[in-house]
Amino acid sequence: MRLQTKHIPNILTISRLILVPIIITLILLPAQDIKFLVYWFPFNDVTYYIYLKYLIAGVLFVGACLTDTLDGYLARRNKWVSNFGKLWDPIADKILINSILICFAFQETIPVWIPVVMITRDVVVDALRVQAVVHKQEISANIFGKLKTIFQMLAIIIILFFFNRPLHESSIFNYYFPQNIVMYLALLTSIISGAIYFVKYTNKSKVHK
Repeated sequence: MRLQTKHIPNILTISRLILVPIIITLILLPAQDIKFLVYWFPFNDVTYYIYLKYLIAGVLFVGACLTDTLDGYLARRNKWVSNFGKLWDPIADKILINSILICFAFQETIPVWIPVVMITRDVVVDALRVQAVVHKQEISANIFGKLKTIFQMLAIIIILFFFNRPLHESSIFNYYFPQNIVMYLALLTSIISGAIYFVKYTNKSKVHK
């Protein structure tokens, strides 16, 4: 039984990866293919329609976020830390979040440059982490990295459940306030966390030379 329970965090990580293609398919599926309108509401002279596909995708995404919180909690509390979890837990988060951001950009719900900047940051930081491991350097994570993930998840939840219309169908106020203010916070913390990691890596490299 112990052998099974200690793998629960890894199972939760794998379940998060399995949810990715399902959520993406729902987001990209034309709304008319799932005609059931769950709810709608007016906001600043613009009416927002939430179809069944967005509601299902939103619920699944919230579930995926909960698995991320739960697997980390279980791993730390019960010391079920594994090499698989160390590698795939952050990768699963990035695949989940960045895939959805790319879908939003494709649908023009958010500007294209936002996921471009965030994904570029992730690629650079991951490359630095690999180099740090190769040179046997330990670079600790920073609070801005955790805030980045929280803001990204919150922004995605807001878009899926409320403000998912294309930018050209929304007013300037709708675009800059409810739809993207949290996304901009995610972008800001993403850049700050990446810069901090780069500075730490550079300083460590200078010390080891």
